[in-house]
Amino acid sequence: MSPMFRRLDVRLAALTAAIVAAGALVAGQDPQQPTPTFRTSVEAVQLSVTVTDANGNLVSGLREEDFEILENKVARPITTFAAVNIPIERIERTGAKSDVVSNDVPVSRVYVIALDAMSANSALRARHFLRRFVEQHFGPNDSAAIVLTTRGPRDSGQEFTSDPRLLLSAIDKFGGDGVSVAEEWAPRMRERNFAGDFKALMQYMATLRTGRKAVIYMSEGFPLNAFDVVDQQASWFGLFSGMEPDFVDALSLATRNNIAVYPVDPRGLTTETTESESFSTESLDTRSSMSALADVTGGFSLVGSNNYNAAFERIVRENSTYYILGFNSAVQKPNGRFVGVDVRVKRPDLRVRSYDGYVSQRERRRPDQSRPNSVLPGVWDAVTSAIATSGVPMRVSAAPFRGKGKDATIPITLEIAPNRLNLVEENGAYRGVLEVVFVITDASKKTWPIWRHRASLALKPDTYERVNKGALRVLSQLTLPKGRYQIRASAGSVGAAGSVVYDLQVPDFRQDFALSGVALTSAQTRQTFTFMPHKQIDVGLPGPPTTVREFSRDDVVTIFAEAYENRAKAHTVTVTFEVRDETGRVHGRAVMERKAAAKPKEASAYVFSPSLTLEDVPPGRYTVHLTARSSLDSGKSETREIPFSVR
Repeated sequence: MSPMFRRLDVRLAALTAAIVAAGALVAGQDPQQPTPTFRTSVEAVQLSVTVTDANGNLVSGLREEDFEILENKVARPITTFAAVNIPIERIERTGAKSDVVSNDVPVSRVYVIALDAMSANSALRARHFLRRFVEQHFGPNDSAAIVLTTRGPRDSGQEFTSDPRLLLSAIDKFGGDGVSVAEEWAPRMRERNFAGDFKALMQYMATLRTGRKAVIYMSEGFPLNAFDVVDQQASWFGLFSGMEPDFVDALSLATRNNIAVYPVDPRGLTTETTESESFSTESLDTRSSMSALADVTGGFSLVGSNNYNAAFERIVRENSTYYILGFNSAVQKPNGRFVGVDVRVKRPDLRVRSYDGYVSQRERRRPDQSRPNSVLPGVWDAVTSAIATSGVPMRVSAAPFRGKGKDATIPITLEIAPNRLNLVEENGAYRGVLEVVFVITDASKKTWPIWRHRASLALKPDTYERVNKGALRVLSQLTLPKGRYQIRASAGSVGAAGSVVYDLQVPDFRQDFALSGVALTSAQTRQTFTFMPHKQIDVGLPGPPTTVREFSRDDVVTIFAEAYENRAKAHTVTVTFEVRDETGRVHGRAVMERKAAAKPKEASAYVFSPSLTLEDVPPGRYTVHLTARSSLDSGKSETREIPFSVR
């Protein structure tokens, strides 16, 4: 065993001791919340614009006073302004994926990749180009989702994630439904299905609390034309209207909520035509409708072209440098009509690119009644967001271990910035409410019961000062069967909340041989103020796990993992721990063995918890690499990797 590693055998007592502090954490009742009031006579509109110079280069650094907004040729005061300038990073994705997710860094660009019904050949081309987009243009802090607007396997698609591997996996599953748009159903049915799907997508994206949102819509053509909505007046709505109301609602959501649609025809430029792709009036209409949707929503279309890479680069640029402008509409009775908007820059040498207006609401949306009365509004809003929100900075990590029966036990650790919880000094203590909510969905879109914890905080001044210099840790526990999950975790108090989105894979711990997830703790992070709502964690952790992945050289890190041999035969389980730098060089190594009894009568579980001393480790980035083997398997192994750094 390398001197870098030493054994540590501390059980739940250390975890319990770490929770004891001078402050108090007591289960509390729901505080009375004031009922918010809203002005319903004003329709808020938010749009994004890009500004270019005479050479077509994007311009940053402008201020609110550089812009003016005209609605129906009448100036409107700007109520919201933000200048967005996100660096365009080209990164090499190497090394292990972090097991910690945080909202410390805001989400950069937000994409939805929508996949429509198309022929198998078009689907093949779509997969090829979308893989290129993810591999070459998806930034480290970007977030994307994949949505199918056609039939597909039950686990098709992907919720919002920043993990490119999950996006690529979802892209590879897309088969296009094996039909083209021209072959799909009767025209009227196609219109209704498209309008309903498009409205659902826009409703989904309108809830995202972020800046500009981009939809890369892969399709062979749309059956409805957005220009038909723009050109009509409100009077044409009625019983005999030929326009789908859902399509009007969808355009209203898109044009009022910064949602730019980028339709892409995967067929590209080709001289070959089939009967279904002939240059008929219907075919031209469906393809021209792609350009219309892009124009109305502020995007652009790629139809009849193979220049996908240039299109993707432009999409990234347009969603990296832009300005958000908001105003209150003067239209009192919108009724779904198109309202002209003109955004101008007062500098004559610059050009503004935006859409020409917005489609007003046909009817006022009713307030959302889905929030449980017992959950704080801000915490609920954060956990229902499909992307991370940064109101309260937080980090989350989770590691699955074998539980009882078919379910795994998953300790989940949240470490929260307590200075954003709005604690108030009262009667010699800093008081407030801490609420944590978990919403879990699996790969088949099944939603699991909501997990919720609430506590009243009363921290003495010295404890409050110590906590503010570090973090406040919440150690909870979930139970889930094998599968792929997405966990939305939110935490906050009255008036402030944040959230993260965590992707989790739970292995099948009932297979012949399995390795658990990996939890880390350290001598210094054990001092973190910890709230544990459960009486105990069912996994015998050597200390409270931490989300910290940057350690000082005077710290000692303990690694915790379990191996499971489910065959009742004599065996030896070997786990090798290595610390590797970015070049692959090994800086420390430990080999640990566990032997079963000569004739075991049941499945075996083995605990491994070596400690890693960092005093001789040079500052830099490293990976803890675990390899587990059973003597009953020849040449097979289970591996885990946890990246960390030393400062």
